[in-house]
Amino acid sequence: MRRLVVRAIAIAGFAMLSCGSQRVAQNGDAATIGQAPAVDPTGKTGSPDAGRPEPAGKIREADAGADAREEAPVETVAEPPAAEARAREIRFEYTPSKRVADAYAMADEADRHRIVLTPGVEAGGEYPVVVAFHGQPKRGRDPREYFFPDLVRDLVVGMVRGGEIRPVVLVIPVFRFVGGNWPWMNPGKLRDHVEELLAEEGVSSGDWFAFGHSGAAGCGGAGLNQAHLMRPAGVGYFDTCLGDDWKKEVGLLEKAGVRTVNIHSVETAGFRPRQDPEYQSWFDFGRAYGPAGLAPVGCPKVHPGERLRDQKYRCAASKDGVITGFVVDSGEGVEAHKAILEPAIRYFLVHFAKLGTATSG
Repeated sequence: MRRLVVRAIAIAGFAMLSCGSQRVAQNGDAATIGQAPAVDPTGKTGSPDAGRPEPAGKIREADAGADAREEAPVETVAEPPAAEARAREIRFEYTPSKRVADAYAMADEADRHRIVLTPGVEAGGEYPVVVAFHGQPKRGRDPREYFFPDLVRDLVVGMVRGGEIRPVVLVIPVFRFVGGNWPWMNPGKLRDHVEELLAEEGVSSGDWFAFGHSGAAGCGGAGLNQAHLMRPAGVGYFDTCLGDDWKKEVGLLEKAGVRTVNIHSVETAGFRPRQDPEYQSWFDFGRAYGPAGLAPVGCPKVHPGERLRDQKYRCAASKDGVITGFVVDSGEGVEAHKAILEPAIRYFLVHFAKLGTATSG
């Protein structure tokens, strides 16, 4: 029993030492659907398979007593099962340029960027890194009130706990706006900064993947519009704007051979001529996908969501199969715009990025 007490104290000490001077580790909880090709825009050929108002989500507060409990010598007989393992959340400051320092001011750590070490990520290991860019929230809200970061964190942590995907490092940079979405946010420099922080934790990064929602791409600004700078293994655009920046970046990714998937439902922002209303379940995405080099293909057996919309371009791919597209039926209007996230993320992580476990299929 004495050995067990000493071991518990050692584990607690490691947890307390893992916080950096400008970073705070917190507990992340999770909440807890996906489906592999026929004519494969999803894999075998090198391919798999918004700036809009978003209501604030419920903020999950860190457990204020967690550190105190971990410091106390606790008698235990076994390691907690993986399903109960905790995620660690690191908040960090990062300003891509002095020109936009005010926009990225993060005096309160609750408003800072996040690195989530999902259950199973441990010092000494190498793990895939997934970066999630979100769209433009309603004006006047603090980043801690945005719905996207908590939703993505809870979903991804839940997928790890449930055995759907292997442990990953999840990075959630916080949205800013100055004349455009994600001003001066160079994904390549962000990667370099995050890798420095991970090195301090003793964690190495494997392949990098990035996805974004809504105004994360296509409506002006940087961020996911410059995803190729991150040197990613794969990129996903989930109901993002359909502007020139999106089209240009998809082309650059194809030239670089970076597998890319577009999963759209109702978002039409950025498309010219301008669409009104902005969210249209009847919009013909072929009008955007065609000029981006995609053509209709037979749908694979596995695709995002429960069903696809009955449209010509509901399954599309570039000639080389590197770029793919799906038009998913997630409902109507703004709710459909938000509802696309869960099936898109599940598909992206399990089938596109191929981070699924042996038991996840």
